[in-house]
Amino acid sequence: MRTVTTSLTVTPHERYAFLDLTDDLRRAVKDAGITEGLVVAFCAHTTCALLINEWEDGALDDFRRHLTELVPHEDAYYRHDDFELRTQNLHPDERKNGHAHVKAMLLSATSHAIPVADGEPSLGTWQRLLFFEMDEPKDRTITLQVFGS
Repeated sequence: MRTVTTSLTVTPHERYAFLDLTDDLRRAVKDAGITEGLVVAFCAHTTCALLINEWEDGALDDFRRHLTELVPHEDAYYRHDDFELRTQNLHPDERKNGHAHVKAMLLSATSHAIPVADGEPSLGTWQRLLFFEMDEPKDRTITLQVFGS
């Protein structure tokens, strides 16, 4: 069995931005030279997510709207953002992003395992690998690990 790991850096342009990583996923599988196996897509950040769904403007807008209605950003209290009470994991440029952490925990989508068959990720007809930012935009690292034969 062979394993090839690729990292890519993405920078969303705004909070609640979607990025389509499907071409990067396909390129990682092709470059690995693995025709049968598995690819794991992993995002090592706590306020963004990887999703597998359709890239369609209406669906993406619906998801964004419903998620922000479910977990509001403005005028909501988050203990994570109460720096008079919070004592853990603080750094000098800490900002209020409790809403993004709650959204990410509800989605629970830091990684996906996708089968590889005939040298291609086995995604459904409309499925795409999507990155979703829920905090302030900044550089994010996505790891794609392809293994198989």
